Amino acid sequence: MRGRQTFAVAAILVAAFMTASLAAAQTAQPKWYVLHQEIARPSMLKQYEDTTKEFVSLVRQHHDASPIFNYVAVAGDDFVYTYVAPISSFSDLEKIYGGFDALAKAVGEAKWGDLMMRGGAATEFNRESIVMEDSSMEYAPANPRLKPEEEKYLHVDLYYVQPGHEADADAVARDFAALFRKKNLPAGYRLFKVVMGSEMPLIIVTTPAKDAADYAATDAAMREALGAEGQALFQRAFALTRRFESHNGTIRPDLSLEPMQGK
Repeated sequence: MRGRQTFAVAAILVAAFMTASLAAAQTAQPKWYVLHQEIARPSMLKQYEDTTKEFVSLVRQHHDASPIFNYVAVAGDDFVYTYVAPISSFSDLEKIYGGFDALAKAVGEAKWGDLMMRGGAATEFNRESIVMEDSSMEYAPANPRLKPEEEKYLHVDLYYVQPGHEADADAVARDFAALFRKKNLPAGYRLFKVVMGSEMPLIIVTTPAKDAADYAATDAAMREALGAEGQALFQRAFALTRRFESHNGTIRPDLSLEPMQGK
């Protein structure tokens, strides 16, 4: 994960949004994340992953420079690497951004600069967005079918909502969650709303699985269990959607930066 400048831009944007949405945030108690995405050059994939692992190693060695900085890495089938970093406030972004400067000094400007150069050469493009997770629009089963350590695969659905229909889309999302609870399904999902980024409004739904085959089997069983009510909800959702995409990826602990306990 690279790009100090993008974190600075994200800090400014999320500050404006959090200020404008303070009342709603206090009521719904949402969770906030930065999604930093990098598109790796296919011909330089090994260099991209090697430099990312170097970055993770350096941050671990000098974690005091940015003690709150942590993220989960997801490698997509399309060479898109997504780094999901939790934040609790605008001040977290300021601390993370400041931590990059402190990290560069701790590592050494020459060594840090060399790593950024090599990583940047293997990266075609990067983008960043801020997302909000609201538990009222997602479903967590009381007895989930998978243990956390079994969730190694991630299916992602992107609903690009028609502008002006955000409230309608929220209503559909809550109706989906209610139907899943009514059916008491064993597979859950998470829902994120992009609050700062390109092509808004955008809703992201993520479903974990063991692997691609496990997801396909679980998805088929889920749709059968939802029946006609589920089909009607999908029709409502697509009627509000200007574009729909699906992506798949693998959760990569070797590219992730876990929280440092006790720091």
